[in-house]
Amino acid sequence: MNKLLDCDCSHYKGSVLMVMRLFLAFIFIKAGMGKLPIVGGEGLTNALPLFLVYLVVLFEILGGLFMLIGIKYESLTRLGALMIGIVMIGAAYMHYGVWGDAFGSKNVMYPLSLLLMCLVFITDEN
Repeated sequence: MNKLLDCDCSHYKGSVLMVMRLFLAFIFIKAGMGKLPIVGGEGLTNALPLFLVYLVVLFEILGGLFMLIGIKYESLTRLGALMIGIVMIGAAYMHYGVWGDAFGSKNVMYPLSLLLMCLVFITDEN
């Protein structure tokens, strides 16, 4: 048989999850901080009510921080991943459902990919 396909790579799972966690934390802390200060008439405030913009920024920053803190406290990992996942569901909906981007476009697939990464942490048994 093919030796490459027969190898057991399960011992890499912890390292892969750590890299995914660090990427998610970096992406969302940076994205949330990039939306500050929140100014009416700019950015997301053109598309969402102001309270939702504040909620998105809060979920992005805290979700990323919780992913980092979750290295030590696993329950915070799930909470952070859930917060980020909620934002990504909204982002995919806005791009596909409201702004009419094609389903296969990067504007829809990127948030869905990040949502799937979050689901790995939400459903992980460790």
